[in-house]
Amino acid sequence: MKNNRDIRAILRKMKKMNRSLSINIMMIIAISLFSVFSATHQKTYGFFYRELVWIVIGAVVYLFFSFFNYRNYAKYSKVIYLFNIILLLSVFIFGETRLGAQRWIPLGPINLQPSEFSKLFIVLTFSELLVNKYKNNFRGMKHIFLSGIHIVPIFLLIAKQPDLGTSLVLIFLYCILIFIHGIDWKSIFVIASAGAAFLPVSYFFLLKDYQKQRILTFLNPEADMLGSGWNVIQSMIAVGSGGLFGKGFFQGTQSKLRFLPESHTDFIGAVFLEETGFVGGLVLLGLYLSLIIQISRIGSTTNDSYGKLVCYGVAAIVFFHTVVNIGMIMGVMPVTGLPLLLMSYGGSSFLFTFMMLGIVQSVKIYKD
Repeated sequence: MKNNRDIRAILRKMKKMNRSLSINIMMIIAISLFSVFSATHQKTYGFFYRELVWIVIGAVVYLFFSFFNYRNYAKYSKVIYLFNIILLLSVFIFGETRLGAQRWIPLGPINLQPSEFSKLFIVLTFSELLVNKYKNNFRGMKHIFLSGIHIVPIFLLIAKQPDLGTSLVLIFLYCILIFIHGIDWKSIFVIASAGAAFLPVSYFFLLKDYQKQRILTFLNPEADMLGSGWNVIQSMIAVGSGGLFGKGFFQGTQSKLRFLPESHTDFIGAVFLEETGFVGGLVLLGLYLSLIIQISRIGSTTNDSYGKLVCYGVAAIVFFHTVVNIGMIMGVMPVTGLPLLLMSYGGSSFLFTFMMLGIVQSVKIYKD
C-alpha cells in the first residue's frame, strides 16, 4: 500500500511538471550529442560515451531535484552557504592546476569543478537573504554594501583560482537578483557608476597576465594569429564557413582537421554552426531563448517571492552563459572559459545545469 501511495505521489508531481521545459532540454541535449560526436569521433568515442553517462546521471539528478521541495533550500540557506565556502576552499587543498588555473578536484575517474555549483548555491542563499532581510525595502548604499558582503567571500575565492568567467557570473547574478527584488533607480545609478569606475582598476591590478591577453586578443585577434588569437580566429572561420545551411552533420573541417582546439567544450557551438550554418544557429538560439523564457515564466507565475528569485537567478545564469559563449565563438566577446550549458562537454557543467533546472521544476510543482 505504501509503495502504491509513493508511486501515485510521484505521478502527481510529474503531471505538474512543465513538459515544454523538459522537451526543450532534451532537444538541446540531442544537438549536443550530435555535435560532441562530430567533433571527437575521428579521435575517440570516449567523449561521446562519457557524455551519454553524464546525461543519464543528469536525468536522475533532474528528477530528484524536481521532486524535492525547493523551500527547504531557504530553510537551510546558512548550511548551503557554509558548504559553498568549504567546497571552494577545498580546491586550494585538493585541487589540481590546469592551464594556469586551480579549479578542479580529482575524484578518481572524474574531476569536480566547485565553482560551477557555487553559482547555483549563491542563487539559493542570496535569494533567501533578499526575501528575509530586505522584504519590503532595498535602497541606498547601506543595503548595497550589506547585501554585497554575502557575495564577496565567494567572489574572492573564485577569482583566486582564477576563474574570470564565473566571477563575472556572480556580479551579473547580484545585479539581476536585486533588480528583480526591487531597487530604486538612484541605487542602480550608483552601482553602474561604481562598476564603470572599477573596470580600469580591475584590469591593471586584479587580472592575471593571461586574462589581460584574452582581452587584448579579443580587441585584435590578428595581432597574434598563431598564438593567443588562434582559437578565436579558427572559431570565426568555422562559423563563417558554415554559410546559410552549413556543411552538413559530420562534414565540418575545422574540428576534424584539429584547427579548432577545445572543439567539444568551450567551442562546441562553432562545431554546430559550421555544420548547420546560419539556420542552425537561429534554431539553437531559439531553443535557448525558449528555455530562458520558460524558466522566467515559472518564476513570474509563482506567488512565493523566494521561488520567483530562484527562477530568475537560474534564468540569469543560462542567459549569461549563452550570450558570452556564443559571443566568444563569433569573436564579439573575449574568451572567458564559460561553457554553453547543456551543449558543452563536461560532467560538472551537466550536473550543475540539471540541478538548476530541476529546482526550477520544483518551483512549478510546489508553487501551490
